[in-house]
Amino acid sequence: MEALRRTALFELHRRLGARMTAFGGFEMPVSYAGIIDEHLAVRSRAGVFDLGHMGEFELTGAAAIALLERAMTNSAARLEPGRAQYTLMCTPDGGTIDDLIVYRLDDARFMLCVNASNIAVDREWLLGLGAHQAGFRDVSEETGLIAVQGPRAEAILQSLSRASFAGMRRFAVSEAEVAGLRCVVARTGYTGEDGFELFTSAAAAERLFSEILEAGAPHGVVPCGLGARDTLRMEAGLPLYGHELDRMTSPLEACLDTFVKFGRDFVGAPALAAQRRDGLKRHLVGIRTEDGRSVARQGYKLFAGECEAGVVTSGTFAPSFNRPLAMGYLATAAGAPESIEVEIRNRRVGAAVTSLPFYRRAKPPDTRPGT
Repeated sequence: MEALRRTALFELHRRLGARMTAFGGFEMPVSYAGIIDEHLAVRSRAGVFDLGHMGEFELTGAAAIALLERAMTNSAARLEPGRAQYTLMCTPDGGTIDDLIVYRLDDARFMLCVNASNIAVDREWLLGLGAHQAGFRDVSEETGLIAVQGPRAEAILQSLSRASFAGMRRFAVSEAEVAGLRCVVARTGYTGEDGFELFTSAAAAERLFSEILEAGAPHGVVPCGLGARDTLRMEAGLPLYGHELDRMTSPLEACLDTFVKFGRDFVGAPALAAQRRDGLKRHLVGIRTEDGRSVARQGYKLFAGECEAGVVTSGTFAPSFNRPLAMGYLATAAGAPESIEVEIRNRRVGAAVTSLPFYRRAKPPDTRPGT
């Protein structure tokens, strides 16, 4: 069994009393004070996350745009410098290799942030499409990534920098000094709240995390682990690779058609166009168990009447709603039922089918990923 990798913040997590877990090949903090407390802190104040397990690739030169247009469902050619977008990479049959964010740092300089479990797969896929001609560099090992999320995130970062963050729109990206450290600062996140993600050197990550905690203390900031990150993204209806997305699932089935720009020759375009023309066999829905107590977890079967009609992909206790919520795929052949049943420990529990997201903050710049 391959040993788990650690981010540059591993020792800091231990000093802060984090409970650790395995995720994406890394040993990561699942929580510090507790998932519910951390979740609610992000919703009401702010939380800081170590995302150093994520992968980062750089692309440079004239060939970068051509590669991205071929590899991604979204159109990077639409991006202006200083902007980012959510996008996906697909197989020729329309399955999802990964979902990621592309940042255009300059006219011919891009950064990609990919999922931890897919770093090697994504790297080989892009190289197979000719990424070496686009100045491809895997900078994952040398890069630290820290997220500050919540209503107080802007005020916390502003106290640490001379750069102005107030005018940054959702999915804007800029290079600035924060706590005296060089960072790429993006107004992005995975929580449904306003917030920022800061890319810096791995060597500087511990200092940056500590400075944010200190500056954020008057604002009630707390360190947060993967547990709260998962409950936050679930409430916001955001997909997680390996749950809502995989090679057997298309972006259209996952209701991510906004991020599929047709009329371009990207990998998977013909298969996705055929899906759109012929109709989907399943689609992603929200699920709310009617008793308010039963948790529908990944892999649990869904039933419409006596017919098996789908499967749960993610399910957890949702702290903002004080009840369990879930997401899953429901067969289109089942029609549009308002209620279904979930098989939980050999018994069926009634559930309501709901739209996504469950949670949308009061005045969002956007709670969905960038287009």
